[in-house]
This record gives sequence, C-alpha cells and structure tokens, in this order.
Amino acid sequence: MKAEVKEIVTASLLGDGWLTELKPRTGTAMYYVKYHGRSRDYLQWLHGQVRELGPSELKEVARYGQYYFYTKARTDIGELRKLFYPNEGRKVIPRNIRELLSTPKALAIWYQDDGTLDKRSRDHWNAMFATYCFGYEECELLAKTLKDNFDLAVSVCRCQMRGKMYYRLYVRSQSMNNFIRLVQPHIHPSFSYKISLNNGQQQR
Repeated sequence: MKAEVKEIVTASLLGDGWLTELKPRTGTAMYYVKYHGRSRDYLQWLHGQVRELGPSELKEVARYGQYYFYTKARTDIGELRKLFYPNEGRKVIPRNIRELLSTPKALAIWYQDDGTLDKRSRDHWNAMFATYCFGYEECELLAKTLKDNFDLAVSVCRCQMRGKMYYRLYVRSQSMNNFIRLVQPHIHPSFSYKISLNNGQQQR
C-alpha cells in the first residue's frame, strides 16, 4: 500500500480501528473500523482515504446506531497485523512507530479517534489522547514519537477509572499552538469541536 495509506491505517489502529486475525495460509488480514452514526460523515471520508485497500460499502448496525466498513484481505495489512499484534493477543505499540506515524494527517486522524480537548480557562488548554489500552512504556514511546516527529512536548499521565490505573498522553500548554497548527487542516467538520476554543470545557 502507499505510504500515506499505511500512515492512515496506523493512526486509526492507535484509535478505533483494528485488524482481523492473520490468516496463516495466506498471511493476509483485513482493516476494520466502526463509528457511531453521528460520525458517519467522518467514516465516509475515511473510507475514501483508504480506497486503495478495496473497502466495502458502509454497513449499518441498526440496533446500536453504528456504521462500519472493512477492506479486502491483503498481505500488506497482514504485515501490519504482525507489528501491532505480534502474539495474536492484545494490540501493542510497535517499536518502529516513529516510522509509521510521521505526518500531520496521521496525527489528526489519531486525534479525531481518541483525542479530547480540555479547556477550562484561557491558561488551561490542552489536548489529550486516550491511550488506555497501552502500558506506560508504550505511552512513553508514543510521547517520544510525537516529540521527534512533530516537536510536541507530551507527558504521560496516570488516571484512574473503575478502580484501575490507566495512562493517557497530555499535550503540554507550550505545544498546543503547534499541535493545532499541525492537525487543523486535516480535521473533519464533524470533529471541529476538538480544536475549538469557544465551546465547552472537556470535549471528547
């Protein structure tokens, strides 16, 4: 697949996307992504971005008000499966994530999937990434990637949910202007509130 499409799939995998199990005989896998109906327009846009991978038409899960699509089974997707699911278990952050996540467009796709804008005052304005399914060292690797590739100062913060500790990435205040400059051209209108300073406090 083209480098741009590979970055888009990678960014989606950091958020709401996933890959089907590797088929041992062919070494192929499929990319699959699902959103609530309120994000259908964004899903349609994402569908167009990965047209090279032969995506299905958008399909509806009527009971839950959700929409999804999946791609054809491909060996290049299978290679990504090996990186993100090396033991066919939980999703992990590949050691070479710096090479896989290097464009503002990919950063924006990840943020639209798993990002939150937390604005409580003029002096408290920060973007966060919900990296709850990844461990501390993996989050540190992601933070270093954001520093190396985008010059963003990012902290790994602990948060507690339902009695368990999780980690999330927190874009520091001194990097917020740069962060917005990078992602804004690639933010879909349905997610414009994630970069707006005029609405609400914490917006997911």
